[in-house]
Amino acid sequence: MHIDRNHVQGERLHSSLDMMPPTELLPPRPLRKTRLERLPLSEITTAMLCVVNHVSALPLDPETIPVPEVVEGTQEQLALRKGFHALWWHMRTDPLYRNSLFNMASTFLLGGLGFVFWIIIARLYQPEYVGIATTLISIMTLLGNVTILGLNSSLNRYLPKAPYQHERIHSSFALVTAASILASTCFLLGVHIFSPQLVFLRSHPLYIFSFLLFIIFCSWNTLVESVAMAFRAAEIILLKNALISLLKLVLPFTFLALGSYGIFASTASALSLGVLVALLFLLLKFRIKPAFMINIAFLKETLAYSFANYINGFMLNMPSLVLPIILLNGLSSSYAAYFYIASMLQNILLIIPLATAQSLLTEGAYNEVDLPKHTKKALITIFVLLVPATAVIVFFGNFLLQFFGKSYASEALPFLQLYSLSTLFTALLLVANAVMNITHRIKLLVLTNTVAALLTLALASLFISGKLIGVGWGWMIGQALAGVFALGFVLRPSSTHRGRRRA
Repeated sequence: MHIDRNHVQGERLHSSLDMMPPTELLPPRPLRKTRLERLPLSEITTAMLCVVNHVSALPLDPETIPVPEVVEGTQEQLALRKGFHALWWHMRTDPLYRNSLFNMASTFLLGGLGFVFWIIIARLYQPEYVGIATTLISIMTLLGNVTILGLNSSLNRYLPKAPYQHERIHSSFALVTAASILASTCFLLGVHIFSPQLVFLRSHPLYIFSFLLFIIFCSWNTLVESVAMAFRAAEIILLKNALISLLKLVLPFTFLALGSYGIFASTASALSLGVLVALLFLLLKFRIKPAFMINIAFLKETLAYSFANYINGFMLNMPSLVLPIILLNGLSSSYAAYFYIASMLQNILLIIPLATAQSLLTEGAYNEVDLPKHTKKALITIFVLLVPATAVIVFFGNFLLQFFGKSYASEALPFLQLYSLSTLFTALLLVANAVMNITHRIKLLVLTNTVAALLTLALASLFISGKLIGVGWGWMIGQALAGVFALGFVLRPSSTHRGRRRA
């Protein structure tokens, strides 16, 4: 007799279910919804139906699928939002844009809060005291440019791909420290020749020791920024400048009794503390062990490049740093104060081309093949930001100078307007400098900046009889001539590449 085992098992199962109490019966398991059923109706489109049902053999008829009505303006808003997000993502991920924006933001922060700092100083001190202090700051910056020895450009250019990176960093700091001590000592010994009104610097050991220390930290500041840019860590520069700006708002009240030197000491002390913190972050983030050493091979390898950039950097900054000394000796300390306040506002504009040119130099070190594309991006970035910013300073400069006092507004406004317009030409010169650096046109780089600096300083000194407005016209003409030459060089990138290959 044949027995159906499946039938018997089915009977047993039904019997056991009949014997179970009603409470023990399991509820029927709900069917799981498909992806399509879980979607809100407003999100269902023909394209989504095609994707969800791509395994189905049944064709989809778009005319039978209800499509939600599109609110007027939604497509334009979505396109605008998508474009904004794409632009923001590109600016955050593209190294040139990212480092440029970080560097600009950090310097804008330093300049913006520095604006508040000098308003406080102008209200606390007479212009004569401010003039002495600002001349000391210019001298500190000038000596910092002298003692940097061009090593900042070498670090920015060669450090990204160089072996033994830590040895290069240690050697640079050791050399700059030694040069800073030597240059500061020479200046103090000859201060009665350079500027007799600053002889008081030798009158007390506190002045002598602190001045030497401030020069060292001023030089270190440039090296710290170069290392941070080379490692694509511009956020450290932002941190440093934020700390410097905050400290500058507090320290003037601490050094109030020291008069002119108190103004200088408050600025230099804030700079020194900010550099120390940034240096500590660099050491920790990139695991750099502090050491005092000098790598002779590194010096020989970059000697020509460093020396050329040493001359280049000095000549580029020399006119604006020497002019306060000329004004102090030729006119009065008050005019030195007016010049410095106006130049501080112009320096806010100068942040834009300086930061972008530095990022262009770094990106060129990583990828020289795309130099024309990077140069075009740099010029667009500069002028999109610089033109409206210059217009603000030119048209609202009187309002800004009023914060410092009526004498500053009446004496410095015409110079500020001319000085600000000259930044458009200076920007071309800075971009050309970066291109010449990348393509190794070192002789042309040195010649261009030497001629530009000497011409600008000579014209400004020649027109000094017209006081600040005469200095402004001299500066404007000198930078315009240099900028026109630089523009011709920048517009011929292919010729620079051919010249580099022939060299």
